Amino acid sequence: MTFHLWSGESVSELQESLQLWLESMQARGLSPKTLRNYRDTVGRFLNFLESLNLRTLDAVQPHHIRKWLLHRQAHGVSNYELHNAYRQPRTFWSWCMREGLTENNPFAKVEKPRLMPTAKPALSPEEVQALLNACEGKDWRRMRDKALILLLLDTGLRIHEAHALTVGDAKQERLLIRGKGGKQRLVFLSPEVRLALRKYLNACPYPLNDDSPLWWGTYGALTLWGILEVIQKIGKRAGLPKHLGAHAFRRTFATWSLRSGIDLETLRQLMGHSDYSVLRQYLALVETDLKQAHQQHSPLRNLRLRK
Repeated sequence: MTFHLWSGESVSELQESLQLWLESMQARGLSPKTLRNYRDTVGRFLNFLESLNLRTLDAVQPHHIRKWLLHRQAHGVSNYELHNAYRQPRTFWSWCMREGLTENNPFAKVEKPRLMPTAKPALSPEEVQALLNACEGKDWRRMRDKALILLLLDTGLRIHEAHALTVGDAKQERLLIRGKGGKQRLVFLSPEVRLALRKYLNACPYPLNDDSPLWWGTYGALTLWGILEVIQKIGKRAGLPKHLGAHAFRRTFATWSLRSGIDLETLRQLMGHSDYSVLRQYLALVETDLKQAHQQHSPLRNLRLRK
């Protein structure tokens, strides 16, 4: 991805700093999707500052940041979007300070918007079984669908990580995954997943070698969007009432793992998170389980039963 924010015309210090920051993020190996998201959010923030006749980093003050947040609120953005409207510009500004582009930190006196955990529910056991039933059949594409569903449930991989797998990867018991920001982690494939992958690859009609893409469709190797479309079709065949997104399997992996007693640090490493902030959202999904467990095993309940 190449960023072209100007072509010889005069630009503000703000826009020039954005260009340098994006190039720095690109050099770190961030994904094109993440870079586009940063460019859009921080670019919109800087455009707003310029609408206030601000052209330099030193000119921006805390009340300008608050005006920006009020501006986003007035546009009816979600709580999550408002949080990002603060977090991503602050990340950009911290980089500018580290690079010596400014000593001014208008974010220091502005409290970040509160972000309430709002994780979507995981798939239920009944929904998972319906999905697997929808993958039954002797056609090689049904075998592919089953292997894909089992892989996502078993590993919690992000969909772009699953898309990047090769045929050679499918023959391994463990995989070294390069996740967000170039961070690496190990994920492990259960015997059921390896068996499903083997059946799919044995039935796949294309000539394959270890370096070939893992996922194929009627017209050749599947793109990322092709895999997302496959998942949506499986959900429709299974009769799920709502649109089935790929991230539902990652949520399910996390939630079911927590219900099975996995500790947070192990789960963080398996999922490739840099901290526990997202995992706390998954903890909220199992809060009902914890409440029921407390009610069942509380010492006070046992005392009541003795009376």
